[in-house]
Amino acid sequence: MLIDDVSESRPPDRGLRRRSARRAVAALVAVAALLAPVAAGADARLWGTVRAVTGRNLLVVSPDRGDVEVRLLGVELPEPPRVVSVGRAIEGQPFGPQAATYVRDLLMERQVQLDTYGKDRTGRLLSVVWLGEINVNLTLVKEGLAWLDPGLTVSNVRIPLELAERQARVGKYGLWALPDPEPPWEYRKRHKLAPS
Repeated sequence: MLIDDVSESRPPDRGLRRRSARRAVAALVAVAALLAPVAAGADARLWGTVRAVTGRNLLVVSPDRGDVEVRLLGVELPEPPRVVSVGRAIEGQPFGPQAATYVRDLLMERQVQLDTYGKDRTGRLLSVVWLGEINVNLTLVKEGLAWLDPGLTVSNVRIPLELAERQARVGKYGLWALPDPEPPWEYRKRHKLAPS
């Protein structure tokens, strides 16, 4: 009887309450992390495996949505060489092949996360692509393999890309090592090319 009286008079286990509180906080942080892109203006967050890469366009197979066509939001890669008509090919821009190879090697057959911000005129999801902790869109600009898309209006995506482009210009990374790199939208206009 004496032992039962002692156990009943003990205060509740503080360690148990602390662990429960930590679990509750961890659960809230996990939910906040999942909702962060939505709160920051993203339409949705998707997961999937990259099955095809063509410049800044991806085919991602999502377990929830099947095949999803994706366009990297806010970046413009240098134009690679391409055949524009029978007997007419263009050589492409400096760093065009390197940028295309970089994206393909980085993402092909890898699982990625997409923070989506609507669709382009052809129905592709405009997305910030994450490979683990790596923001692929931002990395391309930082490495001097892409320009900031001048038409980008999503401020929480635009601001980091602007800073990255400035740093790449100052550091003369990639295409910024060239004396006067021509933006791809001007190159396409000069060669009468449709955007890819």
